[in-house]
Amino acid sequence: MSAGASAPPRDLTPAQPGRRGIRRRLAAFPAGTYVTMGILVLLTIYPMVWMILGSFKSLGEFYTNIWGLPHGWHWSNFTQAWDQVQLGQKFVNSIIATLGTLILTLPLCSMAGYAFAKVEFPLRRYIYYFVLAGIMIPFGVTAIPVLTTEISLGLFDSRLGLILVYAAQNLPFGIFLMYSFFQSIPNELEEAGLIDGCSRFKAFVRIVLPLAKPGLATLLIFTGTSVWNEYLMASVLIHQPNLETLPLGLVNFTTAHSTNYPELFAALSIVTTPVVLVYLVAQRQFISGLTAGALKG
Repeated sequence: MSAGASAPPRDLTPAQPGRRGIRRRLAAFPAGTYVTMGILVLLTIYPMVWMILGSFKSLGEFYTNIWGLPHGWHWSNFTQAWDQVQLGQKFVNSIIATLGTLILTLPLCSMAGYAFAKVEFPLRRYIYYFVLAGIMIPFGVTAIPVLTTEISLGLFDSRLGLILVYAAQNLPFGIFLMYSFFQSIPNELEEAGLIDGCSRFKAFVRIVLPLAKPGLATLLIFTGTSVWNEYLMASVLIHQPNLETLPLGLVNFTTAHSTNYPELFAALSIVTTPVVLVYLVAQRQFISGLTAGALKG
């Protein structure tokens, strides 16, 4: 090639990892790591699979074929469990309790976390530590004081009283979580909005809050799951059968049908399905939220 000829342009696109690169990445982890991860996945998933398969078996087959696949798929177990537990009304009660708690918790935790992270006011750090102390208080310790307070306020045996208690229980962790996310957001973004004429609240809603979507998704899943599965406070504050949530109904059903495992597993499968679906839909936001909180908190 002559000296005056120009060299051909180089391909600046990043090289795609070939088989050797994949093999190197796989070789970076010892075989024992994959074996351990496989065992943990099996221990996590198999109980749920066993529960679902058991819910399709007859009562006689369940005791004779505990670990195998069902020979016949008995869908009637789900209809019988639905009718005996009265899951329809309990589903409505649990949905109302969960949505009501989220409606209160998400805005309050967002505004409080933003105030502790971005706003200067007297005794800010000490008030924040006082709020965090609520995480360390077991719920069982507060059961009797909460009960007496609810009776004195006329909120005993009501959905509103249960929602207020759930919201109060989830506020400390929610504030801590959102505080970590708001701290990681640069102040320059908010200051640019203030220079453009936004008020403090408008900048919070339009600039800061959208950047904290992973945190909100994480808070939504944590709070929603804890309320959906909560039993202790519901058993203390709710005595009317038509106001019982799903955990209360399942405990009562287990007591009455302690040996009918197919119907019990069918009821458990129905109750756990919404939680699994919500996680599958929001898992990307949830995982990114946990990662961001771990790295930036």
